[in-house]
Amino acid sequence: MRYSEEHKANTRSGIVQAASREFRRKGADSVSVADIMKAEGLTHGGFYRHFKDKDALLIEAVEAALREVGDQLCQMTSSLSGNKALERVITFYLSEEHMSHPEHGCAFAALGSELARYPKRCRAPIARALDQYRARLQALLPGRTDAERQASFEVLFPSMAGCLTAARAQVDPARRRELLEHARAFFIKSFCTGRFGQEDWSS
Repeated sequence: MRYSEEHKANTRSGIVQAASREFRRKGADSVSVADIMKAEGLTHGGFYRHFKDKDALLIEAVEAALREVGDQLCQMTSSLSGNKALERVITFYLSEEHMSHPEHGCAFAALGSELARYPKRCRAPIARALDQYRARLQALLPGRTDAERQASFEVLFPSMAGCLTAARAQVDPARRRELLEHARAFFIKSFCTGRFGQEDWSS
């Protein structure tokens, strides 16, 4: 049976979305191609009509995850500006909701340690996707120049990802909440009301 190009495109998109969720939920190394195809109601053999190998799927899945979270952060700050927008981002990123649902959250927080061990041929396109993610959100960061805002992003977001990962590693729910609360307070003070004053948003 021959399928239309639209059907093939929809199937491919479904595989990418399923992989994006499952990789973030369980870790890329813990999820097999068979697991992803089964989740979509497809056969293992059908995978290779769409992707060369699992690494190719991983790249597209991470790209999709970054677009998803980028869209979400842009939407939640569309009516805000300056430090209010960034405070909203920090509050969401370090929330119990984000911590509890890695399958819909930041790919860097969910997969960062794994991605660092992947070969350069995988890391290079993912690095480009991370650059695009930064470019979309960089305007929310304090700084008088693009270089300063980029530096702010490159400190804040990996730091928040590390705190989120540390919270997820905790067993005690109270300790998780405490860690997130401390991190939110620190980053809001440091990036929204601290060294970077209101003047940095209007320059």
